[in-house]
Amino acid sequence: MSKQYDVLGAGIAAVDDLCYVSAYPRVDSKIPVHSSLRQGGGPACTAIAAVGSLGGRAAYVARFGDNDLSRFIKSALESHGVDISHIAHDPAGGPYHSFIVVDSAGHRNVFYDPALYRVVGADDLPDALIESATLILLDHITEPSLAAVAVKAHRLGVPILGDIEGQTKSSMSLTALSDYLVVPKAFAAWASDDSDPRNSCAFLARKKRLATIVTAGVGGCYLSTATDPAVRHFPAFKVDAFDTTGCGDTFHGAFALAVARGIAVEDAITFASAAAALKAFSGGGARRGWNALPTLEEVFDFLQAALKEPEKPSKLRKLECLRSSKQLMR
Repeated sequence: MSKQYDVLGAGIAAVDDLCYVSAYPRVDSKIPVHSSLRQGGGPACTAIAAVGSLGGRAAYVARFGDNDLSRFIKSALESHGVDISHIAHDPAGGPYHSFIVVDSAGHRNVFYDPALYRVVGADDLPDALIESATLILLDHITEPSLAAVAVKAHRLGVPILGDIEGQTKSSMSLTALSDYLVVPKAFAAWASDDSDPRNSCAFLARKKRLATIVTAGVGGCYLSTATDPAVRHFPAFKVDAFDTTGCGDTFHGAFALAVARGIAVEDAITFASAAAALKAFSGGGARRGWNALPTLEEVFDFLQAALKEPEKPSKLRKLECLRSSKQLMR
């Protein structure tokens, strides 16, 4: 069956108002702001924007109204090549509104208002829409979860990538339904009651799935697969980080695109790690927010410089299908 989309995403969208400062202040102090801007955000939404920026065929589902925040995020998604025609109209709905303070080392604190967010249900994703995608990406931060959507996708035979951060009971239901589980080390530590990411990855991988990945930022990530359950560590690429906002979401989107195109999990991690590194580097600080989401050619150029012999030719050859003109048709 021919697929219309590489990745279909559903989950949290946000409009991020970013504020850049030299360092975080002490309590009750005042410091100058170096720059500020408004960008798209949210785990699933940023991941899908990353898929579009990388040349993938991406679509996003949400419940938005006609308010300023909804109009902004829809425009931002379209500008990154994402199909927004499946977004349901909900007069009371909209994205999160986040306020993010970023310091000169690239660290950030996020303050978010979820008042407008309306979770999508299984009825918002018709069977034909789910079946039109090679992979569906679902996130979870707060209740309620998208477990009903995941159940429907499973029934239709479409694999699920679970991007799960929320430390709630329902998050474990979505974890169990994920064919590709990609979670941060904080969630893995909570779920396993073990702060060692290698051990927590092994714990989560007890549920047999295509891949279990625990991300650890600059510490790289840990992988266990159904065919090779022994946990392996993959180091992160080293870059000067200017803004880490959305790096994990960029990893999710790039990884989702790669596995949707049939690339092996290990090589998909290399591709996703490079995309996340470029997002953190932010063009040497010249690009911010979604403006720093990398293109496919930027990732290939980065890998050409960062990969070492003798693995470089083999790695690049395995990723070459991402550049196929047939695959990039919209």
